[in-house]
Amino acid sequence: MRTTLAFGAGANSIVKSVGRVFEVLEAFNEVRKPMLATDIAKRLSYPASSTSALLKSMVRLGYLSFDRRDRRYFPTIRIAIVSEYLHGALFGHGSLMALMGDLHSLIGETIILGVRKDLEAQYVHTIPGIYPIMLNVPPGTVRPLHRSGMGWALLSKCDDAEVRALADRVNATGREKPVDYRKLMAILKEVRRLGYARSYGTYVAGSGIIAMSLPGTPHDRQVAVGAGGPVDRLQSREREIVRLMRAAIDRHFGKP
Repeated sequence: MRTTLAFGAGANSIVKSVGRVFEVLEAFNEVRKPMLATDIAKRLSYPASSTSALLKSMVRLGYLSFDRRDRRYFPTIRIAIVSEYLHGALFGHGSLMALMGDLHSLIGETIILGVRKDLEAQYVHTIPGIYPIMLNVPPGTVRPLHRSGMGWALLSKCDDAEVRALADRVNATGREKPVDYRKLMAILKEVRRLGYARSYGTYVAGSGIIAMSLPGTPHDRQVAVGAGGPVDRLQSREREIVRLMRAAIDRHFGKP
């Protein structure tokens, strides 16, 4: 049963916008499937206009995903990260956090968990590297899907038609250098063949990443993990890092 939050004045009241965020998340926990904005508004008795504004804000913050094809919303893996941390503190680490900790201990470079956020790859969790010179990227950092190692790892699981649609959308915005679809597909074919993406100085000069996609849930499939650091160190250790990442992913998620 959904808990009704008390809004209004007084010491025990709850700020309306904050309360509604949690009511939306609780609604997904009850329904356990993607929902239209109208479904959410009706279920929670919210005005349509404020529901739309709230959901768009939650998407921008990375807590909800929005499928442009069927217009439905669903919580992102960022929610799982928060709950998994709490679960780990109380009952022991969950698989994602355990995987990242394992990779950090084995590799020593900055370990990054990335998800797709529309046209971008967003870093939702990071563990800084152990070296004096290391890649320093805070959670929330975004990179273009079509022009980053993490983005290529995420896109490698998409079919060619979806990649074409993404390239068309990026080109339509006019904010980025036009995407060459054939060049992008050549990169993704190599990623699919190798089983990992490598980006050396593509987005930030001198820095790079080696990234692999992870098994995911049906509604939030595009998740990847990467090891980032200085280009020269990653290049010299590429085979070793790939071997360690594959073995760790197999241990925590099982072989595909």
